[in-house]
Amino acid sequence: MSTPPRPTTRPTNGATAGPQTVNKNRTGGGFNPSVSLGFTKVTQQGGGTVGQQAGGPGAAGGGGKVPGSDFMSNEDIRAYCEHYRKKARNLATEMAMDADHLEAVLRTIPDPAGALGGSRARARRVTRWLKKASAAQKAQQKYFASLYGTFEREFESNLRSIKARQQQKPARTFGWR
Repeated sequence: MSTPPRPTTRPTNGATAGPQTVNKNRTGGGFNPSVSLGFTKVTQQGGGTVGQQAGGPGAAGGGGKVPGSDFMSNEDIRAYCEHYRKKARNLATEMAMDADHLEAVLRTIPDPAGALGGSRARARRVTRWLKKASAAQKAQQKYFASLYGTFEREFESNLRSIKARQQQKPARTFGWR
């Protein structure tokens, strides 16, 4: 296999060789490493505004209150169900993977006589409970999705009347005279 020929001239950064002049002044200046970017995440919780610095405590989603646990609005109930549904999904996936890993490890352990003959059956008997816990988490996902669906179905007329009342407020007009 042949290699391509090497270039005979040095590479340039967009400048053409020869008598042309190159404008080195760029709009916006150069890169300044002392400049750092940051942002503030603002969330609405229970009617109050809470500012949270990125990377600060609680930024990873750990700690604090469960979203929507006040149950004061339709959005609170939806946030509550969605939070626990996602949590159950992640836990179910993790448990299923752990069960498979545990079963693979236990299969390699011989019995006291040194035979591996019954190790597969013993490993399955042990990991059966972890697989059942994973299946329970999967069922929990469905239950939280059903909880919100049933809430919307049962209270749909009430929610519509509340939204209709909120929309009936007349817009304020400015009377300058």
